[in-house]
Amino acid sequence: MGWFIVALIALLLYLAIRFGVKALGWLSGSRFRAYHQLASFYAGRYENRGLSDPPTVSFSHNNSTFRVGLAPQFPGQPTYPRTRVVARFGKGLPFRLELSPYNRPSPAQPPKGTRPVRVGDADFDRTFLVQANDPEMARDFLNLPVRLALGNLLRLGPPGGMLVSINPERMLVQVDKNLGLSVDSLAHGVREALVIHDGLQSGVASRLNAGVSIVAVGPSVPEDSGPPMCKVCGDPILATPKVFCTICRTPHHRDCWEFIGSCSVFGCKGKTSSPA
Repeated sequence: MGWFIVALIALLLYLAIRFGVKALGWLSGSRFRAYHQLASFYAGRYENRGLSDPPTVSFSHNNSTFRVGLAPQFPGQPTYPRTRVVARFGKGLPFRLELSPYNRPSPAQPPKGTRPVRVGDADFDRTFLVQANDPEMARDFLNLPVRLALGNLLRLGPPGGMLVSINPERMLVQVDKNLGLSVDSLAHGVREALVIHDGLQSGVASRLNAGVSIVAVGPSVPEDSGPPMCKVCGDPILATPKVFCTICRTPHHRDCWEFIGSCSVFGCKGKTSSPA
């Protein structure tokens, strides 16, 4: 009789564990359906970061590696969800640009070596603040399809809730909303980010092919003052967990390093980091 009770308890525990695992798998799959479908559509990789953390999706497109997910949360930084599409270029670009709506708070440190640019489209120039190191390259990049894509991204989030940041190693497109709650919204946001990326590649190529001499901005420039800036998200690295690339010693937010899985500096193939 005693063995029967033990066996019955063991069977009930086994069934409870099996049911719990299946239920959790079903819940996580339903909750993150948008990411699953995104990975399937672009033949990419879906990475589960745990039951409580949202997943990421990575895939390749037009010689760049893309990663899609929610921005990490840091103390002292905004707590609202921010969907990010980060493209790491296969070949570095001699270009820096920061673009945001005028009603978005200005960054603590404007991009180094940039100046305001107007593209000549009255509606666009009234809506967006553009700062770039090469105004003509910025205008070649911000053609009509790219401007339309930027307008579509702006409508996906709250007022002023959009940002595009470009440096020689990567392009970051951010919408201040959790687009992963909707399959259509996440797919729409990534699709517009790809339009912006392709317009960037063609605009830079057009400018370079014109035979214009452009001063390269270099892969990693130390900040003159203030806290170091994370090369992934463009935010200052304050009193938050940070790591250094073991090869080039470039600082990153720890969560940003984990987000892209390696060093963000073009040409550095660092895959390991050391804590600060």
